[in-house]
This record gives sequence, C-alpha cells and structure tokens, in this order.
Amino acid sequence: MKVFKKLKIILLITIILFYIFTKTPLYYQVRSYVVMYFFSNYEKQNSLLTKENIEIKIPGGLSTSKKDWYPFVLFFNDDVGFSRYMKKNLSLTILYNFGAFDTIEGSSNYYNPQSDYYSSFYGSYIVKNNGDDKPFAFTLNNEPILNEIIAVPKYDLNYLVLQSLGCEESKIKIEYSIDNIKNNELYAGYGGWTIIDAVIKTNSPIHKFIEKKRAYIQYGKPMKKYVVKNDFCEIELKGRIVAKYFKKWGVTIFLYVMAPDNKTVNECDENILSKTVIKKQL
Repeated sequence: MKVFKKLKIILLITIILFYIFTKTPLYYQVRSYVVMYFFSNYEKQNSLLTKENIEIKIPGGLSTSKKDWYPFVLFFNDDVGFSRYMKKNLSLTILYNFGAFDTIEGSSNYYNPQSDYYSSFYGSYIVKNNGDDKPFAFTLNNEPILNEIIAVPKYDLNYLVLQSLGCEESKIKIEYSIDNIKNNELYAGYGGWTIIDAVIKTNSPIHKFIEKKRAYIQYGKPMKKYVVKNDFCEIELKGRIVAKYFKKWGVTIFLYVMAPDNKTVNECDENILSKTVIKKQL
C-alpha cells in the first residue's frame, strides 16, 4: 500500500509539473520539435523521394554557428492538392525550413518583423509528371517554363502556409517580379540549372491569435508584441529559386529561399542551400 501511495504522489507531482511546463514559452518550442520530427519522418517515408529512390540532403539550422533556422529540414507531401491546382496528374514533395524559435517568446522568428528570418523559408520542391513523359516546368529542349516554375512556390505560400495560419484566400496576395534569370548554371554538383531571382509581394504572417491552428504546432503562436491592426498585411520579400529537370530520373527539382532582404537570401544560398546533396540511391 505504501508503494502504491508513493506512485500516486509521484504521478500527481508529474502531472502538476507538466501542467506548469505547458504554460511556459519553452513548451511550444519543445512541442514543435517533437511533433514535427515524427510527422516529418512519416511524410518522408511516403514522399516522392522515397518512391523514386532519390536522396536530397539539405543542411538544417544546426549546420551553422548562429541561431538562424529551425534545427532540421521538414518533409511534406501534397500530390492531390497540387494536381488539382495545376490541373495535371502530379506528385509533389516539399522540403522546408523556417526561422529558429525565440525561446523567450515560444515562437519562431518567422513571425518576428525585427528578425532577418521574418516570413522566411528555404528548402526544395520535387515534382513528377505522372500523366505523361513531358517534364514539369521545362520544355523538351530544356527551356524553363516560367509560369510553371512560379506556380510551385505560389501554391505553397497560398494553400499550405498562409491559409494554414487562418488567412482567408480572398485576402491572399502573391505577386512575383523577376529581377534576373541565369540558365545552364552549375549548382549542387550538377550543371544545367536555371536560377531565378525575384521580388515577392505577399502577406505577412503577423495576425491576432483567435483560435488554435495546426500551423501553430510547428511555428508556435503569433508574437503578441508584433500584432498589428491589419492581420496578414502586405510585405515584400526577396526570393531565389534554382530549378532543373533530371531527365534520367523523370523529376524536376527546385531549391529555393525567400527572406526579407538579399543579404539573408545570399547567406542561406552560400552557407546552406548550395551545399545540398542530391543523388540517386542504388
């Protein structure tokens, strides 16, 4: 009986301590790491990369000496939604990362307009055309099809990011103006890449917390001190997308980064994105 009473006391203390912990900012950071680690691994096992035996390794936030990005790159698949959006039979796998957590706030710097990583992402899109043998986003002569290249990040921002935070589709704005295009570039150990630099006018992630959103699990709650009257107000970002159709593998691979300024874009490109390892597994 004494042992049973001790166990009850230990259990009660554990529950109380856990409850207290859930009221601290650190809880949201730990929750994000744990939940997203397991969810991402599940998505990875069902990804286009796994099905096609392709490996893409993009360094995460732990690869740099400063607290810049989330510790590890995440996976997500959306074949059905993207196929409906493009009106084609496609497979889409997304690898992505965003601003590191501010431990005091319990939220990602994705929400922080004072951060270099405000509204920032980097990662990869992998697309396969299941309908026929035509490449996605490129002609048979390997010329880029700009509207298809731009369609991938536009879909991601609209349907998978902003709407997941509660932004109404009617309010979403995503406009691109291209600054520069370079073709047949060497990148990540392969030739033949198209590199596009662009200015992106879109919506800020800043908004008032009203109800729980699934997106809060990964980013944490919006930072209260930066809430403005106009939720999801318009902002301007700099973006870079690097695209190539791998004919032997039958997939188009994109590497991308978007951030508030070119400095952050260039740093991410140089220190992280360009160090991506892409290979076909035997």
